[in-house]
Amino acid sequence: MSTKQRSHRRWTIFGCAWKALLLLAAVAALVLPTARGADVSARTQQLVAVLKSEASFYEKARACQQLGEIGTPDAVPVLAGLLSDTKLSAYARSGLEGIPDPSAAAALRAAAQNLKGSLLAGVINSLGVLRDTQATPMLIKLAAEPSSGVAKEALLALGNIATPDSIEPIEKALTGGPDSTRTDAAAALLIAADRQRTHGDLKRAAALFDLIRAAKVPAAYHVAATRGAILARTTDRASFLVEQLRSSEPAIRDAALLTIREIPDDSLAQALNKEVAQAAPELQVQVILAIADCHNADSIAVMEGLTSNSDPEIRRRALSVLGRLGPTAAPALLTALHTERPAEERTIVLAGLKGMQGSSVDDLLIRALDSANTSETRVELIRLLDSRGVSRAAPGILKLCTPADMAVAAAGLSAMSSLAGPGELPSLIEMARSANDPAIRDGAESALVGICSRSGEAASQAILAELKQATTATERNCWIRVLARVGFPKALPIIEAAAGDSDSAVAENAIVQLGHWPDPAPMEALLNAIEAGAKPGLRQHALAAVLDLATTAADERQVPEMKIVAWVQRAGPVAQSVEEKKKMLGLLARLNTSESLHLLSPYLEDSNLRTEAASAIVQIAPALAKGADAADLKTSLDKVAFTVANGDLRERARQLAKTITVSGPPVTLFDGRSLAGWEGDTNVWRVREGLIVGGFLTGNPRNEFLATTRSYTNFAIRLDYKLVGSEGFVNSGVQFRSVRMTNPPNEMNGYQADIGAGYSGCLYDESRRNTFLARAGQESIQRLEKTNDWNHYEVRCEGNHIQLWLNGEKTVDYTETDATLPQRGLIGLQIHGGNKAEVSFRNIVIQEF
Repeated sequence: MSTKQRSHRRWTIFGCAWKALLLLAAVAALVLPTARGADVSARTQQLVAVLKSEASFYEKARACQQLGEIGTPDAVPVLAGLLSDTKLSAYARSGLEGIPDPSAAAALRAAAQNLKGSLLAGVINSLGVLRDTQATPMLIKLAAEPSSGVAKEALLALGNIATPDSIEPIEKALTGGPDSTRTDAAAALLIAADRQRTHGDLKRAAALFDLIRAAKVPAAYHVAATRGAILARTTDRASFLVEQLRSSEPAIRDAALLTIREIPDDSLAQALNKEVAQAAPELQVQVILAIADCHNADSIAVMEGLTSNSDPEIRRRALSVLGRLGPTAAPALLTALHTERPAEERTIVLAGLKGMQGSSVDDLLIRALDSANTSETRVELIRLLDSRGVSRAAPGILKLCTPADMAVAAAGLSAMSSLAGPGELPSLIEMARSANDPAIRDGAESALVGICSRSGEAASQAILAELKQATTATERNCWIRVLARVGFPKALPIIEAAAGDSDSAVAENAIVQLGHWPDPAPMEALLNAIEAGAKPGLRQHALAAVLDLATTAADERQVPEMKIVAWVQRAGPVAQSVEEKKKMLGLLARLNTSESLHLLSPYLEDSNLRTEAASAIVQIAPALAKGADAADLKTSLDKVAFTVANGDLRERARQLAKTITVSGPPVTLFDGRSLAGWEGDTNVWRVREGLIVGGFLTGNPRNEFLATTRSYTNFAIRLDYKLVGSEGFVNSGVQFRSVRMTNPPNEMNGYQADIGAGYSGCLYDESRRNTFLARAGQESIQRLEKTNDWNHYEVRCEGNHIQLWLNGEKTVDYTETDATLPQRGLIGLQIHGGNKAEVSFRNIVIQEF
C-alpha cells in the first residue's frame, strides 16, 4: 500500500486515539488537585533557588514576580530578605503583594523598622496595597513626622486601609495639620472616601468628600471630591448636582456633567429638565448634552421646545439630543423636519431619524412622506426610507416618480434600485418603455436592475421577454442595458447577436454593454467582432469592452493570467489611440507573466507611452525577478532607469535591477535519443519516439524512478508530461532535491511534484515525512490538468522556497521550515506502483540560479 493510500486510514486511527485521550483526561482530573499542589511547591523551591543563586538581575526580578503569581507563603522569607536590596526591592515587594498570607504583611512591617528613604517609602506603599490594619499605628506615627521623609506615603497608605482608625489622622492632617501635608492628606482622604462609597457606607463617604471640598487644597482635589460627593449622595443627589452645575468654576460644572453619565435616574432627569430652561446661556448647551445621558419621558417635550430657540447652537444641540432619545422622539423630529430650517439643522434631524430603530419609526416616515408638502422634504424622506431599507415604502415612493417633479423622481427611482420588488416590476417596465425623459428612463432601468439582482430569474425572464418582442431600437437598447448589467446568462446569446445588428445604434450599445458583463463570458464574441472586420467604430467599442472585461477578470482573478494575456494579444493590434494603448498597458501591469513583460517592453521606445510602460514593468518586476526572463527584465529596467523622465520611476527601476541576478542559460536534460545523464531500471524506463517513457499499461508492481546522475540546489525545471492508465492508483511525479534509497533500492527520498490520481500540482514529501506539504485545490486541479494529454509542469527551488506551476498557473508556494532537511539533491521521474499505467516526459529543461 502506498503512503498516499495509507492516509485514508489515519482518520480511523485518529478517532481511536482521541477516545483514549478523553479517557486519560478524565483520569487526570481525579488527581489534578494533588498534582497541582505538588507542582506549585516544586516551582516555588525552584524560584527561591534562583533568588539565592548568582543568577542575573533579570532572572531574579522575574523570579520575584512569579513567586507573587504563585502566592505561596514559603516564598516570604527569601522575598523579605531582598527588601533592602536597592535593585530588587521593588520586585520583592511586588512578590509579597501577591501572596495572600499574613506573613507577607508581617515581613513588610518588620522591614519598615529598619529601612529609610525610597526603600521605606516602597514598603509603606505595599502595606497600603495590602490594606494591613496592623500597620496603622506605625503609619500614623510616620505621617505625623515630616522629618521621616515618608509622611506622604504613610498618609496614602492610611487612605488605602480606610478604617475609622486610619481615616481619623488623615482628617486631622487635612483640617488642622501643616500646609505642607494638607494636599497629601486630601489625596489620601479621596482614596479613603471612595473606599467607603464602594463598600456601601455612603453617608460616611459623602461627609469625607464634603470635607475635601471645603479644604484649602488645589482645585483638582475639589473637582474629584465633587464627583465623589455626587455619587455618594442618596436623598438630595439631584438638587446637589444642579447646585454644582451652577458653580462659577468651569471645572466643577464639567465634573458634574460627566458624573451624570454614571448615575442616571428619573429624579435627576427631572431636575435637568427643569434646570435647562433656566440655566445661564453658557451652561444651557452643556445641560442639554447631559439630558442625552439622563432623561425621562418629559425630556422629549423639553428638547422639542428648545428646537425653536433663537440661539442656533441651542437648536442644533436640542435636535441632536432628540435623535438620541429613541423612537418616541421621532414625532418631534418629524415636526422639526416639516418646518423651515437651515441645511445643517435638517441634516441633524435626518441623522437622528436614520439612527432610530424599529418599525414604528418606519411607519411614521411613510405617513410623513404622504403628507409632505414640499419637494425638499419628500426627497429627504425618500432618501431616509431608502437608507433604512424600508421596502414596504416602495409602492408609495413609486407613485411620486413622475416628470412633474424631477428631483423627487430622481430620488424615488434611486430608492427603487434597493427597495422595489416583484410587485413594482410591471410599473417600472412600463416606465422604462414609455418614458420620454432620459433621466426617468435611466432611473427606471437602474431600478429594474436592482429588482432582477434581488428577485431571481423570474424578473430577468420578464425583461428578456420584453427584449424579444421589442420593435424599436430605443426599447431594445433599454432591455439590453438592463440584462447586461444583471449578467443574465440566458440573455447573452441574444445580446451577442445584437452586436452584429444592422442598426448601428443597437450594435454599438450591445458591444458597449457586453463590456459591463460581470464575468468574461462574452469575451469570444467581442474578440470575434474585432477580428471579423467590423466597422472601425464598432471595433474600437469592442476593444474597449474587451479591455474592461479583461481588467475585471484580472482584478477579481476570474481566469488564469495567461488567458488574459492571450486576449490582449488578440485585441491589441486594434488599439490605435494613445488612450486605448494606455488602457491596455494598465491591464498588462496587473498580469505578472513573462508575456506581459514582452508585450510591454516595446512601448519603452514610444515617447507618448514610455511612462505608462515603465510604470507597468516596475509593477510586475518583483514577481518576475527570479524567473526565466530575469535577464530580459533587467534589460528593461535598465532602460527605464536611463530613459524615463519620472525620477521616482527611474529610482525604483534602479533598485529593482540591483536585486536581479541573471542565472545561467537553460540546459536540456534529455537529448531526445538516449538516457544519457540519467540512471534507473532500463527495463522500466526507455526512450520512444523522442520521449522518456516509464511504466507499462500491462502493469507496474512497484514504484520506479529514473534519476539524474548529478545533484542540483537552486533551479527552475520545466517539462511536459502525459500520464495514461486503466487500473489502480494511476500516479507519477517529479522528484527534486532527492536521494536514492538503499532499502528498498528502487525508491527515492525527497520532495515530489505530484502527478495524477487527483494530486497534480501538489507538493508531496516522498518516503520521508510521507505527507503533502502543500496542496492545490481540487477545483484548480480539475480545471488545469488535461487528462490523458500533455501538461506543462514547472518546479522552482530557491533556498527554502519551493513553487510549482501547472499549465502556467501557480499551484504551490511553500517555504520549508525544517532547517535539518537537505536542500540539494537529484532530479527524478516516477511511475507509481500498483497500477496499469504509462507516463511520458518531454522538453525537460533546467536553469540553475
